[in-house]
Amino acid sequence: MPSDEKRLKIGAASLFLTAIDTPLSISLAENLTPEDRAELLLTVETLKMFTEANPDDDQSLEILKDAYWKLGDQEEALAVTRRLADTYLRMGQYSAAMLEYEGMLVHQPDSPEIQTLIADLETKLNPGKSTGGQAEIALDFGVAAALFEAPETATPGRETPGVEPALIATAATRKADNTPTKAEPTALAQDCNEPLARFLIQHRLASREMVGTALERVKTLNASIQADPNTPSVAAGLLDELIKAGVEPEELMASILSRTKFAYAPLEHYDVDRQIVRMLPEHLTLGRRVVAFDIVSRTMMVALDNPFDTVVKTLVQQTVDYHVQWHLAMPNVIHRLLRESYRLPA
Repeated sequence: MPSDEKRLKIGAASLFLTAIDTPLSISLAENLTPEDRAELLLTVETLKMFTEANPDDDQSLEILKDAYWKLGDQEEALAVTRRLADTYLRMGQYSAAMLEYEGMLVHQPDSPEIQTLIADLETKLNPGKSTGGQAEIALDFGVAAALFEAPETATPGRETPGVEPALIATAATRKADNTPTKAEPTALAQDCNEPLARFLIQHRLASREMVGTALERVKTLNASIQADPNTPSVAAGLLDELIKAGVEPEELMASILSRTKFAYAPLEHYDVDRQIVRMLPEHLTLGRRVVAFDIVSRTMMVALDNPFDTVVKTLVQQTVDYHVQWHLAMPNVIHRLLRESYRLPA
């Protein structure tokens, strides 16, 4: 049991990290003030002492991981993430361990060890899984919930149901050349709606039956769009379908934001320049429901309605020569802005 002094130090470190507004991104770590950096380094040294004395101190490991991401030290951040994941695994907190391992896989997609650990955890989490079936599991935070399993098995590392450090902002990358990005067919493979579906069910934001029905409808609609690539259309989205089915939109979005710590963009009050929207290729905007809505200095602000679409984050950062800040926006507003930007019929 941690001492009162230790509790105070951990609490202070957590509050300090929360107070720093700099997005969790290596590319933006230089925006820390000297005072913030000095305080972070002091926090790191304190937490390292705590975790050396108690290797199973998951609370300190969590804060230490965040501190390294704030400092832009990816190597140390991933090392602590691995320690935290292993700790959760030893403690039998399999869902928490899964989130950490999948966060690592985003940055180490070719790691066979991490892929094997994730596969083993999937077996532990859902021992009664059958193809295309649904299983009831007791999540390690003590809440009985239903976990929706999709018929297909996703490629490890491509769809991440956890919240990894680069959700809000990602590092800037340069295109290989200066040639304009050519329009490509709408890319609908690995649409990352299944991790979002699991998240919604685990946190009881919608019923298993409602999520399953909406997910199947999204697959059907997107399959029809993919079958006719010459007719531009906005891809269907899981949240959009759930809202159409009767889920209260504001409550749903507020619940997602509170759990993912994602930034919110009230695009309904924005005067979005369609030229900025169309700086990204159609297979990302229409195909992945992504809206670039502003550019400030060297940072592009981008909104989407699936915070777990790790595929599109990677593709966008490889397409533009900007820092990218990610935001969540209302699904119907994203759909409207895309339709207006490309002058598509209602």
